[in-house]
Amino acid sequence: MTIFESSMSSKHFGRQLELPILQELGRVLVVVLCVYAILRLEDLLHRGVLKLTLQPGYEMYLFWLEILLSVIAPLLLLSQKNIRASAHGLYLSAVLVVLGFITNRLNVSITGQESAAGMHYMPKWTEIGVTSAIIAAGFALFGLATKYLPIFPAEERPVAATEVMRTAPVLSHVGD
Repeated sequence: MTIFESSMSSKHFGRQLELPILQELGRVLVVVLCVYAILRLEDLLHRGVLKLTLQPGYEMYLFWLEILLSVIAPLLLLSQKNIRASAHGLYLSAVLVVLGFITNRLNVSITGQESAAGMHYMPKWTEIGVTSAIIAAGFALFGLATKYLPIFPAEERPVAATEVMRTAPVLSHVGD
């Protein structure tokens, strides 16, 4: 999320991207994703439900979509040094991980609960609208905070010659 947020802030607020820090985060992300994949597999094995990941149904498809988005695709991208070193590669990997995380939460909250209740659920347009409004409000509040609060340090900007001439004191020869 930090890579995603930094990339978006850099683009929309005209700030310099701190690429060396994000590259280091990309390296750490590879390790974190590997640990997550191992723990996820261990959890499925321990609970004896690994066979369900191959049982056809929309739950299986959503599970594999989650694994593809959150583990497989980002690891394939981040394992290539040239992609891990580029701002665009890091951003794409971060977007995939965030989408995988969202898919995980939807799998837990919707498909997991559906199976337990024995019924299917599809959000109504009002629920989607309220959720979208909350997300939009978060973006708007972040934008207002960066505009009116000292979140980003002030950048030094070079003074143009015309500004120097305009602000320089005018010396007059009074009394010549």
